[in-house]
Amino acid sequence: MYLLLAAVVSGTGWFLFRRWRNRQAADQRLSAAFWRNSLVVLLAYLLYLLAGGFLTRLMAGFNTSGLANLLLVGFYLVWIAYGALWLLRFLPHTGRKPAWIDGSRFWLDVLGIAVLLGFAVVARLV
Repeated sequence: MYLLLAAVVSGTGWFLFRRWRNRQAADQRLSAAFWRNSLVVLLAYLLYLLAGGFLTRLMAGFNTSGLANLLLVGFYLVWIAYGALWLLRFLPHTGRKPAWIDGSRFWLDVLGIAVLLGFAVVARLV
């Protein structure tokens, strides 16, 4: 019964979505290459996140204090944010990139790496 209801609701939703999409003007910039490049960059970001999780687990070990674990959570959150910065740099855009991303790369990179190293060093010393 629930499967039939889910099929009817999803079919109705798909029909309404297709009707809405057919009325939208097609943007010529959103080509197959755009979507392929976007998928490649997103998959690279996913691998980056997995590598960060592995690195954090490797740095934490298995017998660490609560403060070290808290610092490593901070490390991983900065890892995610720094990766998101690079995701925004490499992800295909249909418009101009913001100036704070494209204009001055050096200080954002130095800040991100310095905070990552700070969290890692303090977590290992605790």
